[in-house]
Amino acid sequence: MAQARRPPGPLSAALAAIQAEVVQRVASVGWLLDWQQPDSLPEPLLDQAQVLQLSRIVREAVSNALRHSGGGALRIRIGHVAPELTVEITDFGHIDRAALAAGTGLGMQSIRANAERLGGDIDWHTGTLGGTQVLLRVQLPRQGV
Repeated sequence: MAQARRPPGPLSAALAAIQAEVVQRVASVGWLLDWQQPDSLPEPLLDQAQVLQLSRIVREAVSNALRHSGGGALRIRIGHVAPELTVEITDFGHIDRAALAAGTGLGMQSIRANAERLGGDIDWHTGTLGGTQVLLRVQLPRQGV
């Protein structure tokens, strides 16, 4: 189940733990999940704070989708364009454009604060197939750091 803290380690281990949590949460409510991740990603070491912030961002974005979108499906795309890691979380439900534009919901504030702690940028958009898209961009530490 969800952990408040995860140990430091390679990016792949952090993403695997996050994916396992998301799979469980999405399945528990009967939603479909499309997790897309390249076979090959850089393997920088993430310290405990970085792992925690990344986990919190994904957890809150998934919670918001499950709670507000009514979409029944979620897509998470992990990408890498050096030196950035991108995490895109898209639901296929309805979107409250006014709430999205205001950006004042507690979940959005929490995600924004965690992205800042991680040193990343976070944006919300209308998803390509409807719903809401959350896009995190964060610079990865150098390999083996």
